[in-house]
Amino acid sequence: MGSDGLIELDESCWSALAKYNLVLATAFALMLLVVRQVDPSQAQLLLVVENGVLALVFGGIQTYCWISR
Repeated sequence: MGSDGLIELDESCWSALAKYNLVLATAFALMLLVVRQVDPSQAQLLLVVENGVLALVFGGIQTYCWISR
């Protein structure tokens, strides 16, 4: 289907990466809404921590998709 420049990715891998991107964007949006409602004064700090954790989790998922294809 295409290449990321390093390895050839098949359609199932692209599909998994698209789903992971959708989940990541949804999770960030939901957390932003929750944090702003719960404690607006701590929103920036909490979102930085949450973004870091989610980036690590979903980065691991992406790496797994590439390795396990």
